[in-house]
Amino acid sequence: MKFYFFDTSALVKRYHSEKGTREVDRIFAEDDSAIVISNISITEMVSALNRKKEEKVIMKKDLDMALSKFFHDVIKDFLVLELNEDHIKESIVLVLKRNLRALDSLQLSVALDLKELKVIFVSADKKLVSIAEKEGLEAINPET
Repeated sequence: MKFYFFDTSALVKRYHSEKGTREVDRIFAEDDSAIVISNISITEMVSALNRKKEEKVIMKKDLDMALSKFFHDVIKDFLVLELNEDHIKESIVLVLKRNLRALDSLQLSVALDLKELKVIFVSADKKLVSIAEKEGLEAINPET
C-alpha cells in the first residue's frame, strides 16, 4: 500500500479546482493507496476554503458543498493522525533547523512520523517540498 500525506496546500485542490487539481485527483484515484492527513488539516481546510469565500473566489454554496465533501472524506476515507507532544517537539526543531512556519513544521513533523512507511509527502509549497526531501521523504508538488 502507498501512503500519501497531504498538507493543506495540496489537499485544498481536491475541493476547489485550481492549478494542481488534476495531479491531486490522479493520486486519489490510485488503487491500493491511502490518504493521510493530520488533525490540524481539518481546521486549516475550513480556513482555506472560507478565505476563498471571503475573497469572492467561491460562493457560499460552493463553500458548503466543498466542506460537506471534505468532512465526508475525513470520516470515510482519510487516515487522520492526531498531533501529539512528540510532533510539537519535532516541529520546534524543524522551525529552528529549516526556518519553517509553525503550521508547516507541525504538518511535516507528523509526516516524518510515517517515514518507515515510505510515506509520500504532497504539498503545493515549494519550500516545504524541498525541506521534506532534505528530511528524507519522497515529496510531490502537484503544481509541477
